[in-house]
Amino acid sequence: MTGLNVLQTLHTTLNTPRIGARLNLQRLTRSVLIPRSMPPSTPLEEFALIQRLAERFGTIRKKNVLGIGDDAAVILPRPDHALLTTTDLMVEGIHFDRRYSSLHDIGYKAMVRNLSDIAAMGGVPKQVLTSIAIPRSTTVEDVEELFKGIMLPAKQHGIDLIGGDTAASPQKLFLSITLMGEAKPGGIIRRAGAGIGDEVFVTGTLGDSRAGLDILQRKISKEIPRSCKTWLTQRHLRPTARILEGQRLARYRLATAMIDLSDGLSGDLRHVCDASGVGAHIHIPHLPLSNELKVFSTHTRRAAHDFALHGGEDYELLFTVKPEHLLRIRRWTNRGLVNATHIGTITPKRHGLQIVHSTGIVGPMPIASYQHFRRLTRSQPTATTRRPR
Repeated sequence: MTGLNVLQTLHTTLNTPRIGARLNLQRLTRSVLIPRSMPPSTPLEEFALIQRLAERFGTIRKKNVLGIGDDAAVILPRPDHALLTTTDLMVEGIHFDRRYSSLHDIGYKAMVRNLSDIAAMGGVPKQVLTSIAIPRSTTVEDVEELFKGIMLPAKQHGIDLIGGDTAASPQKLFLSITLMGEAKPGGIIRRAGAGIGDEVFVTGTLGDSRAGLDILQRKISKEIPRSCKTWLTQRHLRPTARILEGQRLARYRLATAMIDLSDGLSGDLRHVCDASGVGAHIHIPHLPLSNELKVFSTHTRRAAHDFALHGGEDYELLFTVKPEHLLRIRRWTNRGLVNATHIGTITPKRHGLQIVHSTGIVGPMPIASYQHFRRLTRSQPTATTRRPR
């Protein structure tokens, strides 16, 4: 099955005005820099590797380009217009398991992952390029199902499929999506920008996706109510990108910093704090939890706030606003314009990341987020538990 045959068939099946009369079959430029070897004394760690590559090869020589370090790269072709670009790779056995994820689910989630990056920058998604490496056992119908999943959320946001690449894979399915968007230069929201005293918000509810994954992987021996299982597993398989919320925050220029929650609240909050040079206090009782996660927690006797802090793949937005905008965000929430919860405050960097328990006790926040090359990374600060002053 050749790449030409696959894309011709997709064009026939997905023949809509937005996709266009013909897919661009030019191969995408190979720009990912991968070192051929690493010294034996340097173990691979995802974020350290990204930083190393950025420092050695990611130097930006043009003032109109924002490169590695945010949810999307930014190019300013002219002073009043910004182009956003993000790319994401999904690998079978790492990002998804076909024993409980359909091809439609896989395609859908792959698109949402990229949409969430554009949302975190306050942008408007526009065009998508999709590249796949396909096992030889794959049929044309399989690929069509994958692309139907990709295009479902794409069509909801008016996104055009403009090209991509196909290749054979020995065993596993590989899916890479590059999404492009637009934004007003003055409305772009970066990870850097949170200031001391800013208030911390998150959209939606947290921890659902991780609980859903545990159910799908059959790690739960206790019987969970069916409605609860359905909600949580769908939150994992079919997450929602908060495009409209990100655009609203950008339009009114309220958010001082923002990131999407893909790796978990604790890990992604650390990215914002590192980029902004600050710390944060997060109030455990204020974390937004769905009723389904609470039921799950009760049945499994596992703390719901642990899922909320460290779960990952919720694809909600974490953002900060100045204190004078606190009431405005709350009014938006009450009117149903933004579903956001106030969970904490930005503090000086020397305080680090702290969690405030219902008892008022303040302690260091364990950082537990997924990283490639290491199954789980935990960073346990050494500060002693203390009460807030």
